[in-house]
Amino acid sequence: MVMVKVLKIVGIIWALLGTANILLGMYAGPISEGIPTFGVMFSVTLFIMPGLIVYGIGEWNARKMGR
Repeated sequence: MVMVKVLKIVGIIWALLGTANILLGMYAGPISEGIPTFGVMFSVTLFIMPGLIVYGIGEWNARKMGR
């Protein structure tokens, strides 16, 4: 039961870090032509998708346990 909560919390934090990276980090300095596109793809690939997957695993385990 504790592991389910941990998975959900870690998943949410991971996804929020990716979102914050997109919203705050990409436009902090001078912008090159292809950097915004690469930054969005990087954040989605390495932060948001894995975060949602980890959250989904926690939700799946919660339902499997009957909660």
